[in-house]
Amino acid sequence: MQIHKTQKKNKKYKKIIQLKNIEIYLKNNPPQSDLEFVESCFNKPFSKQKKIALTIRCSIAKLGQVDSKFIRANSSFENLAWLPYWKNCGDIRFYTEDFVEVIESELQIQFTEKQLRNASVRDPDLHPEMKINEFIREFYSWYNLNYF
Repeated sequence: MQIHKTQKKNKKYKKIIQLKNIEIYLKNNPPQSDLEFVESCFNKPFSKQKKIALTIRCSIAKLGQVDSKFIRANSSFENLAWLPYWKNCGDIRFYTEDFVEVIESELQIQFTEKQLRNASVRDPDLHPEMKINEFIREFYSWYNLNYF
C-alpha cells in the first residue's frame, strides 16, 4: 500500500515539474505567426512548402504539448528541451520514430522503410543543435523528391 502512495506522489510531482517546464518554455518563446514561421523557413514560399512547414510545426507542438504558435522557426531542437517528448532529444530515450509517425499522421501518408532509410534529412536526435527551419527545408527537399 505504501508503494502505491509513493508512486502516486511521484506521478503528481512529475506532472507538476512538466507543467513548470512548459511554463518556462512558453515565457521564453513568444508566439510566432504562421506567416512569419513559414517565411523563416522558405524565401517566397508556395503552397506545398507552406503545408510542409506548418505540418511539421504542428507535429513538434503536438509532441511537446503546446500550441503550435509557440514553436519558432529559428529555434533549435535543443531549445525544445523544456517540453515533454523533446526533453529527451539527443538522449538514448528519444524515439525519432514517434516524431515520424506524427508527421505521417498529419500528412496522411505512410513512409516506407526504404524511404526512411534513404532519407537525406538529419535526425534531430543526432543533431539537436539543428534549427527547426533547417529541418523543415531538408524534409521538404526529400519529401518533394519522393511525393511531388
